[in-house]
Amino acid sequence: MAQAGSLDVEETERDAATLGGRMKIVVAVVVLGLAATGCVGADRATEALSPSPPASVGSPAPVTSSSPTGEPSIVIETPFVNGELANRVSITGTADVLDASLVVRVLDGDGHELAATVVEASCGDGCLGTFGAELFFFVERRQPGTVEVSGVSGDGDPAVASVPVTLVPA
Repeated sequence: MAQAGSLDVEETERDAATLGGRMKIVVAVVVLGLAATGCVGADRATEALSPSPPASVGSPAPVTSSSPTGEPSIVIETPFVNGELANRVSITGTADVLDASLVVRVLDGDGHELAATVVEASCGDGCLGTFGAELFFFVERRQPGTVEVSGVSGDGDPAVASVPVTLVPA
């Protein structure tokens, strides 16, 4: 019986060594697979973090009213004039309006409101502040549209800036 017991121990040690060798191979294959997958994912992550060029290079929007100082009450910096927008738009700019309060809207080709929000500029009532908003919208077909930002200028008159854009389905 002692002999049988010692054979069992030897067999177990030999099986463990074989299993350990196989496990090392499996682990190596898994690590190589993850490394290869990680490299592909890393490339994609780098691309996603890189800034993309604007769809259309243009200039800030025309302004229809100005502040008492003669400077534009509202200037839209993004999106650019005639830029293409697909279901989401980030709108940024500067404003000097009463109470720093602004209404930001996306309008379709017929002038119907697709999205709107109220934002507050970083400063108002005689000082120039920055603003930003992100709006989501949906259109079924490619069409002209408008991004509009409005408020009340320091002299109490309406202040409106708008940018013509092209709305595209997502």
